[in-house]
Amino acid sequence: MIGVVVITHGTLSEQLLATAALIMGNQKDVYAVSFTARESLDNLRQKANAAIEPFKTDGCLILTDIMGGSATNVCVELMKNEKVEVLTGANLPMLLEAISYRDGADLKALASRVQASGVKSIINLKEFYEKRAAKKA
Repeated sequence: MIGVVVITHGTLSEQLLATAALIMGNQKDVYAVSFTARESLDNLRQKANAAIEPFKTDGCLILTDIMGGSATNVCVELMKNEKVEVLTGANLPMLLEAISYRDGADLKALASRVQASGVKSIINLKEFYEKRAAKKA
């Protein structure tokens, strides 16, 4: 099974996993790596490497919070392993999609699916309801 690791600034990764567990129950092979301003990049690098280690055979999908941030920058090194895919802009729909479809999935296909899910989940609610009302009229 493909492992899922969420790496973020602060405790966002922990909160995303806790919320996913509230919706889907506790999940196997899903881990959070948090990073605070008091930690060094070397410390974050060590935590990230340790988190993906169990998945070097089956593959690992890493979700990070922001492009150009420390969490994402550390992952650039991890992508040298062909069994690692990294997506930035982590949100709850992405995590739920990754958990739901990772069993028996191809890593690259899973990454594409999760990315599409994240993009699709960003909705301007006012525009959504305006378009919906226009269709009914």
